[in-house]
Amino acid sequence: MLRAGVLMLGWLAVATASAQVDWTAYREFQADSRQLRFDAERPEALGTLLIWPEQQQAHHWLAMAPWWQQRGWNLVLLLPDPQQHHFNPADEQVSELRQQWLEQVASRLAALQDDNPEIPQLVLTQGSASLWYQQLVETDSLPPPTGLVVVDATPASAEQQRMLAMSLSRAGWPVLDLFSRQDDLTQANRKQRQHKAARQAADYTAEQLADPSRPERQIAAWLVRRGWMPLPPGAPDYLKGRTLHETGISRPTDPGAERDPAPPGL
Repeated sequence: MLRAGVLMLGWLAVATASAQVDWTAYREFQADSRQLRFDAERPEALGTLLIWPEQQQAHHWLAMAPWWQQRGWNLVLLLPDPQQHHFNPADEQVSELRQQWLEQVASRLAALQDDNPEIPQLVLTQGSASLWYQQLVETDSLPPPTGLVVVDATPASAEQQRMLAMSLSRAGWPVLDLFSRQDDLTQANRKQRQHKAARQAADYTAEQLADPSRPERQIAAWLVRRGWMPLPPGAPDYLKGRTLHETGISRPTDPGAERDPAPPGL
């Protein structure tokens, strides 16, 4: 338990600087599927959150796993794949190597889908994973999610920007598009996607990520508003969707009040 606690502290120390970490050191790591799986702390899960992270972006996905477990959700975290950056999703000519890689990714993701159709199947994609995931679903290589959360997907290529904007606007599932930055590239991506979504009357919401170190708050508020997560008694404002900031989510007085401590062994 002491070793696991040291590992978690080590992860928290590097998470803000790098998305790369030796996940094989965690007891939740499953080598065959290259994933970390955290099961809900109840006999029957209320939902499943599948996260496809970006290798070259900082994130806090592992740190928030206990929060989802304690609220009855499974959390599945994929090992980042460097091939996401080796291939270009906008290339018209699909190489054999790229096709083989996509088939491998599709097979890997399909095996992680929860077999219970009665609970929400939420997918979160970060960075370059977002366009790849959309392509896999659009080509019927993967079943559609109940909802999709996109985090910091800001391609620099104008062609990739157009592709992702069009893909999200035509998605047949609700999309929550979160941005942690406000630079020119981010604004260009955000405006283009909002414009496309408005023209298509898509179920699309773009928000500034109020606290990148606690993304579960904003995601949970979106889930509550959609009826995919119950509103607990005495729920804080951020879960009720009260609009006090640009994001539409108010923040509690104590910034650390809503994240529960990790259970022993994590």
